Amino acid sequence: MIEVESVYYDYNGHSALVDVSVSFKNGNIYVLMGENGAGKSTLLKHLNGILKPKSGRVLVDGVDTREATVAELCRKIGLVFQNPELQFFCETVFKEVAFGPENLGLDSVMVKSRVENALRVVGLTGFEERVPWSLSGGEMRRLALASILSMEPKYLALDEPTVGQDRFSKENLKALIWRFKGMGKSVIIATHDIEWVYDLKPDVIILMSHGRIVAQGPPWEILNDTELLKKCNLVRPILLTLCDSLKLPLKSSTPSVTELAREIRKRIGEKFVLSRGF
Repeated sequence: MIEVESVYYDYNGHSALVDVSVSFKNGNIYVLMGENGAGKSTLLKHLNGILKPKSGRVLVDGVDTREATVAELCRKIGLVFQNPELQFFCETVFKEVAFGPENLGLDSVMVKSRVENALRVVGLTGFEERVPWSLSGGEMRRLALASILSMEPKYLALDEPTVGQDRFSKENLKALIWRFKGMGKSVIIATHDIEWVYDLKPDVIILMSHGRIVAQGPPWEILNDTELLKKCNLVRPILLTLCDSLKLPLKSSTPSVTELAREIRKRIGEKFVLSRGF
């Protein structure tokens, strides 16, 4: 478990995290959402020790991040940055993905296996000899993810992972996250992409505003609260808005496109029958 206890942090006197307390349990998917500057990225950087609390503490499986190095924590928590190009420093894609496993002391055969598997998972097989900075923005994000996956961390933290990704890549990312969860590992995501989050169906959504956690709960509870979302400068998912507009009696609080289409078809069918006098 990762435990964040009453953490405060500021940038040159500007508060970024204010009395933040939250826990991340194994085997769950968590999503951090909120306006720009809400503190989402700052919180993620506290999880693997890149940033240390000004007060309060962060415990990763019982280890205080103030008493461990970033290198030690990265073995457990893999963080993919919002700007992935900032974490590249090797001349080829293969070497970039291999860097982490090599520093874990793995032999060349195991390193090669991990690199190949990570690149296959993110759809970059065949890119091994490409220069990282020659990739597109979306490809860079996938490379950054591959470099983390090759370390096989216990926790995966993703900062705005869907930016620059097409629909196919977003679907693959969703499948990868659920595979990670199926392995009993945790995924913590910071994003503004509320439509993708709705489709992802995480275990917990955590809303942040001005450095504070203002609410947390299951998707059906958070995404159906229009006023709460508005306070965090977020817009309710379009499917939920459409359901309200059509006054559809749905069985689920977070209906799928298929369920919505079924209800619309049912309503059209009823009107057609009534119009014919049957």
